[in-house]
Amino acid sequence: MSQRVIPVIGFVAPSGTGKTTLLRKLVPVLRERGLGVGYLKHTHHDFDVDRPGKDSHEIADAGADQVMIASDRAWALMTRNTTTTDPVALTERFDAERIDLLLVEGFHRARYPKIEVHRAATGNPPLYPEDDDIVAVVTDRHLPGEAPPALPLGDPAAVADFILARLRDARFSGEDVRDALVRYSKWLRRGGFNDAETGNASVRLGERFWITPSGAGADELTRGDLITCPVDGEIPGGASLDAPIHQAVYQAQPDMQAVLHSHGPYSVAISFAGRDFAPTDFEGNRLLGSVPVLNIDPAHHLDRGPSHIAEALADYPVCAVAGHGVYARGRDIREAYRWTSTLELSARIYVIAREAAAL
Repeated sequence: MSQRVIPVIGFVAPSGTGKTTLLRKLVPVLRERGLGVGYLKHTHHDFDVDRPGKDSHEIADAGADQVMIASDRAWALMTRNTTTTDPVALTERFDAERIDLLLVEGFHRARYPKIEVHRAATGNPPLYPEDDDIVAVVTDRHLPGEAPPALPLGDPAAVADFILARLRDARFSGEDVRDALVRYSKWLRRGGFNDAETGNASVRLGERFWITPSGAGADELTRGDLITCPVDGEIPGGASLDAPIHQAVYQAQPDMQAVLHSHGPYSVAISFAGRDFAPTDFEGNRLLGSVPVLNIDPAHHLDRGPSHIAEALADYPVCAVAGHGVYARGRDIREAYRWTSTLELSARIYVIAREAAAL
């Protein structure tokens, strides 16, 4: 089978809320949109797709680790479960050549993107306040507090639209975006873009984003260290001092899902000139064209930085603040990292070329 990671989206709700009913209506809509759909359901009950008395059942009971039953219409492979029931790991059992999206029902304690189904008539409280992995709520009521996007309960097409939009942005990739944030933060540190305590990074999911904490470097960073912030609302204590800048970028550009701030030495060096940077190397010029360099008084960085940097990143994927560092945004963190790395290499080539010309 292909090693492509199948995107996963879960559906969670208390029993009797209508998860399965919604999924029965959603699957045909997704099929009409051209997706191959897989389905994985967690059950708390013992089950077997085989029947007692059949040869295959008796062979399994005799100790066979795997048993396959096949007909002209279908086949089923049964494996005695001695390993894992993690939904992301179980994804590997599906045929990635046939499945574009795996819908998961249950597994509410596992860490993967989920859609909550919430019906007011059940009287149950919503799950999203206690589960950061819930990216949307399909509901028939107004959601209180800082809620994820709400989708109409009786409109499976709207749910399909939501899923497809995020599939296009690779936001159901199977990896938790917070793990990606930690990994790229470490890469920036090890690549010399930041020292032990500088730089910051964030990723957005729905109406909130996670950002690295204030004064914490990437060397020992873990997912648990990240601070949750609202896209609209007050920044909590402990978040990076640059959090309002990240928030302003997300408010101005809802399609952007990551912001990186770094201090690559060559990028900082060329910013001291205080004027926009035009890469002279072929790739840098082709990819970046021109990079705005902002002159922001350090004394006013916290109050003027958010609007100035968000405005620059509305027109350019990366910008620099003179003498301070680089800000890059992207539709995912990989794209933001790409812009950061491209600028640093172009700045390095520029500095080396000037030194060579002076010889």
